[in-house]
This record gives sequence, structure tokens and C-alpha cells, in this order.
Amino acid sequence: MPTVEVDIQVWCGTCGEGLCNQAENDRRGGVSVEACPKCLEAEYDRGYAARDNEE
Repeated sequence: MPTVEVDIQVWCGTCGEGLCNQAENDRRGGVSVEACPKCLEAEYDRGYAARDNEE
């Protein structure tokens, strides 16, 4: 069976941040990507702000 190498570039669909360093091959032959750290931090901040407004 021939081997095929593909260069994949991954970008966050929300903020456009490059996520190539967070992309890895998974066991099923696909690509797995961790959450965008920039957007994840923004969501944490939004959650903490909402919690503080409720108190």
C-alpha cells in the first residue's frame, strides 16, 4: 500500500489563531485538535465575569 503524506494547516474557526502545533494524528487515522487556547481563555473569563455578576 502506498504511503501518502499530507501537510494540513489548522486554524481556529472563531478567532483565526493557528492551531498547527496542537494538531496530532489520532488512532483512527484522522486528526485531533485541542481547543484554541485563546478562545478557551476568553470563555473562562466570560464565565467568571458572569459568575461575579450573579453574586
